[in-house]
Amino acid sequence: MKISIRNGGIAGIVAGLGYIVQAIMGLIKPQTEVFSGTSDYILEVVFIVALAATIAALMGLHTFAQSRYGKAGMVGFWLAIIGTGLITISAMATLFAGQNSLGPVFLGGMLLSLIGYIVLGITTLRSKSLPLWGGLALIFGFPLSVFLSAFGGGILFGLAWLGVGYYLMKQ
Repeated sequence: MKISIRNGGIAGIVAGLGYIVQAIMGLIKPQTEVFSGTSDYILEVVFIVALAATIAALMGLHTFAQSRYGKAGMVGFWLAIIGTGLITISAMATLFAGQNSLGPVFLGGMLLSLIGYIVLGITTLRSKSLPLWGGLALIFGFPLSVFLSAFGGGILFGLAWLGVGYYLMKQ
């Protein structure tokens, strides 16, 4: 399935807004391991929407940059897509179970996404597919959001996707 660059940009903006909303909600009322109220479910739904939009945004970025970033970029793209897909599966299971579910799937997705974003960011920098800030946002946005997750780190990842999404929309 191929997504247009513009639609990928729109998806990047939706993903960015989703991560920002999720991070702010999580700071106000952190999600419990076993869901205890409506806010836990809403938080998980927002996360799932952000993840699904991220997959579409990655596909739009790939449509834009695939002819420039070569095989390494392709590997980074697929690692990020598969990793984000695994995280999405875990988040959906968590939503339906009402508690954290499929922990190993989530962790595997995190690891694949981490490697994928770093490789994708480096290849977009080397090929000049994105401006400097765009490549750096791909490289550092995800790892910093994970490292700073208890302090609203998702806001950084959201800002990264807002920027990349806006850039793609303007192409």
